[in-house]
Amino acid sequence: MAFIIFGIVLFICIITVTLVLIKKLSNNDIMLDVTATCNGRNEDNQAIMKVYFMYSIGRVARRRREIIGSIEWSEGWMPVSYNLKENGAYHEERLLFATTEQSYCTFDINATKAIDEQGRGEGYVVLVLQNPTLSNISRAGVVLAVTANMVTYQLSDSTSWHNDVVVN
Repeated sequence: MAFIIFGIVLFICIITVTLVLIKKLSNNDIMLDVTATCNGRNEDNQAIMKVYFMYSIGRVARRRREIIGSIEWSEGWMPVSYNLKENGAYHEERLLFATTEQSYCTFDINATKAIDEQGRGEGYVVLVLQNPTLSNISRAGVVLAVTANMVTYQLSDSTSWHNDVVVN
């Protein structure tokens, strides 16, 4: 009887150690990181912010997948374009269409071109300041919806910046 109990306890310990190791080794498998940088002003003297996003979808990259991205922004800002690193390089920017009543818009990500063999990708969205507000801080957030084998994973992250740096 003691031998059976010892075997069960040993089996549970082995399973627990295996699960802990898998968890530790896969910590950075799925992630989204968003940062913003000021890129000066355009020809209309509007401040320009580029919101960069880097993502990793880990093992999900090996399965059939679809990715839809979404950007949301603070009042006064408006997205004008986005660009994705495809096949290892940035190509031409694509236009984003949004109205002043909207606070977010979506864009498609071609998973075959935009994700490398490790399951990572990156891109950016260009925002312009159309109507400066009295707020001291603005923010932008990116949401990625990754669908693989009929399961959808949602990644989200946001960043903020002080408006006095951008306006002056």
